[in-house]
Amino acid sequence: MRFAVLMLIVLGISAADAYDYVMPASPGRGLALEGANEVLMPHVSLVTPGGNWTYPYEYYPVYSQNKTISGTLFQPERLAGSRVGVVAVRLNTSSFQEALKGLSKLAVSGKVELLGFSAPSINRTGKGHFTLPGMPPGLYALVVTNLSSLAVTTALPMLITNDLISMESPDRVKSGDSLKVKIRVLQGQRNASRKYAAVLVSWADYKAIGIRISSNGSKFGTTSEICIGNESLEVLGEPKISQSLVEKLLPIIPQDSAVALDESNKTESEVYLLTDSGWKPGRYVLTCGVYSNMGLDGIGQKIIEAS
Repeated sequence: MRFAVLMLIVLGISAADAYDYVMPASPGRGLALEGANEVLMPHVSLVTPGGNWTYPYEYYPVYSQNKTISGTLFQPERLAGSRVGVVAVRLNTSSFQEALKGLSKLAVSGKVELLGFSAPSINRTGKGHFTLPGMPPGLYALVVTNLSSLAVTTALPMLITNDLISMESPDRVKSGDSLKVKIRVLQGQRNASRKYAAVLVSWADYKAIGIRISSNGSKFGTTSEICIGNESLEVLGEPKISQSLVEKLLPIIPQDSAVALDESNKTESEVYLLTDSGWKPGRYVLTCGVYSNMGLDGIGQKIIEAS
């Protein structure tokens, strides 16, 4: 159960780590990825002496390692014929605030790591296609820059996992019944110890999850508040996944939720989520994840209708 709860918040914690590189697109500018698995994000905000920021995207794109990353840029038509730069930025999470300061410079020794670069040409409609080589697992952002001024115009967060997973389950469940979920690692090696988890939370509760990070500008002056509905948990320091954190989160998990966990050396697992007869009908978010000693093997989501 503890790992299942961890999977519920892992994307929110990950977003906090990668939040430095997230910027809303300017008018007439945008970035669309191809072939990414999208995962619904909790609400993330950052409060610092220099200003307040809010995570501007509803979904987080997820790729598996070494998979080619391609997409389309949308720029003002007046930039037709010009070239822009698309660079993949990897975050060194040893210091959240130092990395935040380093973003404006795009490269600060020991603060940010740049991987992959593409310089697509913008056509007469304002579009440009780019391709980047596959990358190791981790938290990234795709940053679009004006090559003449090196100004950042758009950025999009991205999570790369060790492997791909598939998840199979009915699309509907009746209150009081069990929901069978089959989780499979598609590219993983055999005979590796893995933890499989599934979490079912109502759409309203999932959308109400929030992570607020406050900092005075120093590594040790950071406080994180995780809110789920009317319940909240305060964490001192940078947000980091740990067993202690998960144990503290258990009491504030919403009532109309279900979790299941399995540990196996196989590349697939079947788990059962038990619902309560008093559950409210409506939409629920099913999140499945697989974790090994190599890190996050994969994560996925789907919508379940409860009646």
